Amino acid sequence: MIECNLQPIVSRYLDPSPKPRHGVYLQSMYWDIKGYGKTVWVVEVKINLPNYDALKETYESDDDIVQKCVEFLNTPPKSKYGKKRKRKTLYSFDSMPYTYEIVDGKQGGKVISARLKTSERKNIHFWKSGPTA
Repeated sequence: MIECNLQPIVSRYLDPSPKPRHGVYLQSMYWDIKGYGKTVWVVEVKINLPNYDALKETYESDDDIVQKCVEFLNTPPKSKYGKKRKRKTLYSFDSMPYTYEIVDGKQGGKVISARLKTSERKNIHFWKSGPTA
């Protein structure tokens, strides 16, 4: 797994929120995705890559890098109190993104701009909610 995190997205048009949101549910209809609008929705996110050049040397392709990064984001957080109960994941993304692109970030590093499939219609970490078909 590659340790990475999501960039917070600040919206000028939507309601200001005290907690930062890390993605936006897309309102377009993706009819090529089976179950879209009923069991699957698409979220636009930006993922920070800490050291892309070193990762490019160790992994064969960008697909491997993106898949390992999404796998890290899907790991459930550790319990605050030391309990051994099973925690839920924060985002519940599918393992491989719908589309992605690796671009230069504002702070100089590399960023993955991705559209990820999720099984949650409404998540507190993302703006809006998924459309219904």
